[in-house]
Amino acid sequence: MSKEIARCIPTAEWEVSRKLYELAGLEEELAQRELDLATLQAELSAFEARYFRIVGVRYAEFDDIEAQIAQAQNELNRNDSETQEQAAQARTQAWESAQAAGTAKEQVQKKFKPSESLKKLYREIAKRIHPDLKSLIKM
Repeated sequence: MSKEIARCIPTAEWEVSRKLYELAGLEEELAQRELDLATLQAELSAFEARYFRIVGVRYAEFDDIEAQIAQAQNELNRNDSETQEQAAQARTQAWESAQAAGTAKEQVQKKFKPSESLKKLYREIAKRIHPDLKSLIKM
């Protein structure tokens, strides 16, 4: 009968080791989800800019037409201070809409989508910093 001494890992040490492994997996998942969130935020921003470029132009046209109508009503009722104020407000709104639509046209945003090489690099780094895989991968 062999009387070799076998090292028993204390339960607390084993539990800490298991928790560290679980933590590393969760950190990797968090990093992936943060990357996904950044991608979605960039896509949303690009969509908003595209939407505003298309719809903003239509609103500018609409506000211009309303300003023309208010101006025509003002010319029919020259002595009416209320129609004068409405015409002035409509012109101001049309000008602001036109400025905003012009600004939107100038903003050209590309859709952000991480390339496969970026994703591959991310995974490689995650493997390199993973505590359970550090000893297996040559640095």
